[in-house]
Amino acid sequence: MINKRMMNKRIKQAGIFFLILLMLGCTPSVKQTQPHHYYTLQYQQSQNKADKPVYGFVKVDLPHISSKHMTENITYAPQPFEKNSYSQSKWKEPLTIIFQEWLVQSIADMNLFKGVIRVSSRANVSLMLETDIVKFEHLLYSNEVNVVLRVILIQYNQRKIIKEKLFNYRIKVTQASAKSAVISFNHALKQFDKELYQWLNQRH
Repeated sequence: MINKRMMNKRIKQAGIFFLILLMLGCTPSVKQTQPHHYYTLQYQQSQNKADKPVYGFVKVDLPHISSKHMTENITYAPQPFEKNSYSQSKWKEPLTIIFQEWLVQSIADMNLFKGVIRVSSRANVSLMLETDIVKFEHLLYSNEVNVVLRVILIQYNQRKIIKEKLFNYRIKVTQASAKSAVISFNHALKQFDKELYQWLNQRH
């Protein structure tokens, strides 16, 4: 009788133990995901400032960019002709919106125009500044960022191009990370700010 009771007790214990193992095996493991990091373009006030405006009012158009890049993704190229996006690092807003705000601040500080207006305004002005973001990516294979911008100043009413220029920058990146790439993007734009002033300040 005692042996039978002990055997029943052991069977119950084994059943409970098996049930616990089964529950542990069926319980989904919770993986701790890494938080997203969000970046923007930091504008540093330009040291280049005209004594007085040389142009009238200008509208700054929303930059043009390939539709596949009109997202918050920060892109990188592991190899030539390959493109990927950082999974845990993003722009705070689509790059076109961030860059437009940066450009408005830059041009307003130059004092080359009587006034700078965003394209959303209905104000009728004679000048339009258009920008194409040709490249804005982190080249992992060469440890640098590549920023290529085409700027066009247009006599809007006459649909006439006053001047056009392609700006191309390659800036070294200290580490293979989105954070380091954004730092280098900002260095490239600081150089662009200086050259943009010099170019716009030349009337012909």
